[in-house]
This record gives sequence, structure tokens and C-alpha cells, in this order.
Amino acid sequence: MKWILLLVVIAGVAGFFTRPDEPKMQAAADAVLSERAEQAIENLDVGAMAESGATAMFGNRNYTNYYVAARYLVTRDNAPVVTCWGAFTQVQCNLAAEEAAAT
Repeated sequence: MKWILLLVVIAGVAGFFTRPDEPKMQAAADAVLSERAEQAIENLDVGAMAESGATAMFGNRNYTNYYVAARYLVTRDNAPVVTCWGAFTQVQCNLAAEEAAAT
């Protein structure tokens, strides 16, 4: 039992010191938004192009520090567009439409 507790403490300390910072999370979210815009250009989807541009320029961005992990949220009109989670120097971003389709 002591070993398990020790491993949990070590993982928590490692997570604290390797949590991604805001610029890294912002870069990952911007990459997802630019990929979405490129797909809209390839498909000649004018509405998606306009939405991607408006989100990139006028979207609200929020970085939340959870000590061992971090969340970065890009919203537009109070609706989430991109959600990023980061821990141990890794960042995973998803579009809100993809998350809704997965569930």
C-alpha cells in the first residue's frame, strides 16, 4: 500500500512540473482551428470558412490550471469550439462537433 501511495505522489509531482503552459496549449488549439479552416477551403464551404475565421479572431480563450493537468477552451457565443487537455507535456485538442459526434 505504501508503494502505491508513493507512486501516486511521484506521478502528481511529475504532473505538476510537466503540465503544458498556456502558449503551448494555445498553439495546439490554433493548429486545430487552422486545420478546420483548411478543410473548409478544400470543400469550398463558405460558412465553415467564415466560422473558423470568426472563431480565430473573436473567440474567447480560457486557460485553466488544475495543478497536474491543464485545460484550454476556445468558445464563440458561449458555445465551446475547441477543447484541449494537457498533462505530462502532452496536449490533446478536439473540436466540439467531434466530441458531440463521438458520444
